[in-house]
Amino acid sequence: MWRSKSELEATRLSKISTSMIRRMFEVVQEAKKRGIDIINLSIGEPDFDTHPEIVEKACEAMRKGYTHYTSNFGIEELRDAIAEKYGVDARNVMVTTGASEALLNASFAFIERGSKVVIPSPNFLSYFSYAKMCEGKIVQLKTHPSFEIDLNAFNEIMDKDVSIVFLNYPNNPTGFISDGKTLKAVAEISQDCGAVVVSDEIYDTIYYDKKPESLAGLENVVVVNGFSKSLAMTGWRIGFVIADNALLDSMLKVHQVNGVCAPAFAQKAVADVLTSGKAEEIVAEMVKEFRVRRDFVYNELKKMGFEAVKPEGAFYIFPKVPMNCVEFAEKLVEHGVAVTPGIPFGDWNENYIRISYATSMENLRKAMERIRGFVEGIE
Repeated sequence: MWRSKSELEATRLSKISTSMIRRMFEVVQEAKKRGIDIINLSIGEPDFDTHPEIVEKACEAMRKGYTHYTSNFGIEELRDAIAEKYGVDARNVMVTTGASEALLNASFAFIERGSKVVIPSPNFLSYFSYAKMCEGKIVQLKTHPSFEIDLNAFNEIMDKDVSIVFLNYPNNPTGFISDGKTLKAVAEISQDCGAVVVSDEIYDTIYYDKKPESLAGLENVVVVNGFSKSLAMTGWRIGFVIADNALLDSMLKVHQVNGVCAPAFAQKAVADVLTSGKAEEIVAEMVKEFRVRRDFVYNELKKMGFEAVKPEGAFYIFPKVPMNCVEFAEKLVEHGVAVTPGIPFGDWNENYIRISYATSMENLRKAMERIRGFVEGIE
């Protein structure tokens, strides 16, 4: 007898739910059907198109024959450029099909079934899914209200049963940048426990006043990064990892049957803009605009009475709201603004929402006015 859909699904996926994302999507779609104009502040990607010079470089690369498989590790020009930027050996760099593939590779390579996976909260929602896919036991570390890691609290939850610690700075959803000394201490404590630190640094070039410090080059650290955010290339799928050779070899076992290699022409285009210095110009232009938007949204939210930590990087802010975040988000849709409830980002986030300011100032002005109208109507 043919099994039902629920019976067909592997048990390791049984604890993974898309219900919150699906629920908010359906709420927004239903509002649109009723004629409500929705400004979407839930999107986690730059609103800029990929720079024309990168597009041209990619076209040129395709004409030159960069349309085939590359080495699993990526083309030499790109690995060399990445290695130079981070001060590591190119042999410690592997290009992946986006940072998401790199995170999945690391998860399957190092999360032992039944082992502990430490995730500071709030944090990128996919880390929780990776841990569940690998049948790890999630241990969350509360960082509220400052969003900085308390080393004493971290030390208390660490032991020999921990396989991976996920870090993400600048942070999604808060925009917070952790102190470099704190992050290195986390790496040291983790190494003493035999744990791998996965440092997701995808937003490392999008910062305002405080420059984030990379953990690249540390023995027990896998740095995950890419160009989706920094060069507005979300659809191009170019990511990379930096790690010790032993760690890289383990991830290669997954990568060679998962991502295989990133698109050759895209790799070549990124390599060219990195070596020419054009990439820095592109990032600077976006960050200049993001800073204006950050300041505007933060100031407007504070005027409305919201508690919020001023973002130091990325393009998100994570304010505290006066009711359950799902209820707040659903009611706000009726006023024409879509935001992301805080619950998917971990425990203790029931009264937080994520706002992405990766949209135009015109949209942000309208959105803040609508949020103000909604908040003023709350009794």
